[in-house]
Amino acid sequence: MKKNVTIYDIAREAGVSPATVSRILTGSTAVRTEKRDRVMELIERYQFHPNAHARALTETHSHLIGMVVADSGNPYYTSLFAACENEAYSRGYATLLMNTHSRADFEVAMMTKLREMRPDAVIVCGGRIDLQQPDEAFVRLLSSFQETTRLVVGSRSPMPGIPGVAVDHRASVDLAVRYLEKLGHREIGFIYTGTPYYGTQQRLQRFRQVLEELGLPLREEWLIHVPDYSIAAGMAGAEALLRLRRRPTALLGMNDMVSAGILRVLHSAGVRVPEDISLLGFDDTFVSGITTPQLTSVSYDYRHFAAMLLDAASGPLEEIPRDQLVPVFMTERASCGKPVSSK
Repeated sequence: MKKNVTIYDIAREAGVSPATVSRILTGSTAVRTEKRDRVMELIERYQFHPNAHARALTETHSHLIGMVVADSGNPYYTSLFAACENEAYSRGYATLLMNTHSRADFEVAMMTKLREMRPDAVIVCGGRIDLQQPDEAFVRLLSSFQETTRLVVGSRSPMPGIPGVAVDHRASVDLAVRYLEKLGHREIGFIYTGTPYYGTQQRLQRFRQVLEELGLPLREEWLIHVPDYSIAAGMAGAEALLRLRRRPTALLGMNDMVSAGILRVLHSAGVRVPEDISLLGFDDTFVSGITTPQLTSVSYDYRHFAAMLLDAASGPLEEIPRDQLVPVFMTERASCGKPVSSK
């Protein structure tokens, strides 16, 4: 058996160009049958398996999608990446995950490395793309990147030519508060984080608006800011809540991890969920199903979310809306119920 066969060896022996071999390998129909049969016979004879770099040299497309996320330890990002990976595979793409750890220098390094790998598109989720006030250095990075590579953001679009696909943050809070109000809750708090980010700003703004629309009281001490999106942050928020003289009958946690931390502290303090306080999270990740009680959570169809991102990453740019919103819905579990006074 011939060793170290390359695409050029196959092309030379078959009497065709390397580009023709590449088109056959990628399933193109624009190759005559006799050439295809000749090439395939040699591929089978030599058990030829092209490497990705060699294919990239002879193809217009790399069939690679890069995905840059702020924190791969956050189950929201892992859920979204898993859905994007499945969707990309069904469309003939491989995916590569880059974690920036919410650091600006990592964002630059990861995106620079991705550009060298010549992906067909890069999807950016979280980090500076979500800032309420745009970071000019990051905007310049996106602009330069855009010159060679299709960019899509899992957020609102930062500029023309970069499609954005974002969770509908306002609708998610609206849904959550109205759900609790229908259960009979009139005193609702919110343990939140991420004030520099537009998603948090939208949630806080809509939280205040919907309370007013429903005629529910707003107590500033029930708006508790925590440092990040972690379980430990949720625990700190719950400890602050327990120091208050008066507590709400229902709480929103910024995401499932924050809500899980809240739940842990409430349970340790003998506060029953949902009998004493109903608790509702966001993102509906695996975390919501492993707590006791399981968490009611505002959810998104991650497969649909991924399909929207991949459409924006691979479709004709002129046909893609600049901004699209991912619909939200409620997944009901055991952490919410009627307040004791309403039972």
